[in-house]
Amino acid sequence: MSNEYTLTVNNDSTQAGDFAIYQEAPDVNVPNIITLAWLAKSANPTTTLEFSWSLDYSFIWTNSTDLKPGTKVITGQSWEADLVTSNRIVLDYVNNAYTFSDQSQGDYGGNLYIDQTQRVKANDIGVGIGMGGKGTFLCGSQPNMQLMFTPKPTYWIAFGSFVEGEVLDVGKITQNAQKIQYKGVSDATVTLNADNTWTLD
Repeated sequence: MSNEYTLTVNNDSTQAGDFAIYQEAPDVNVPNIITLAWLAKSANPTTTLEFSWSLDYSFIWTNSTDLKPGTKVITGQSWEADLVTSNRIVLDYVNNAYTFSDQSQGDYGGNLYIDQTQRVKANDIGVGIGMGGKGTFLCGSQPNMQLMFTPKPTYWIAFGSFVEGEVLDVGKITQNAQKIQYKGVSDATVTLNADNTWTLD
């Protein structure tokens, strides 16, 4: 188990809504990476809530094919991973269904590798990575292609109408979101103010 991180969120605005945490996009060897609302919780005005997680990575795929903003993604399979010894996996299409297999150590530490076999169908599913068992990023599936993700665990929090696993329009929401970085600490507090600006303590 990795170190635990917590984020305390104060809703000092005048609105009820959803706080969603999403992650800074990793370096990846394909275009058009899809960012998911990784964690989300609802809060009324004058309330406080807390998010907590650990840096436990996973490989995921989803049967969702409509990966447009607003679509809620349901994870079809999730296998625990780490960035050193269990950072490579095979995605195959066997017995009329997708599955992971043959988890191993990848070529370089710090990366997560997904080897898609020749039986994988183009853009048939979403395949990617998660943290804490919940999806963070997806790409469309492609046969005979290795995906390589280099995570950069930096976080953003947004307020609005969100559900966990929702495909986000990052370009649209980031302008009103708050960046959260943990540098030598494992706890942070952020407040959504009455004027809908953020204060990071």
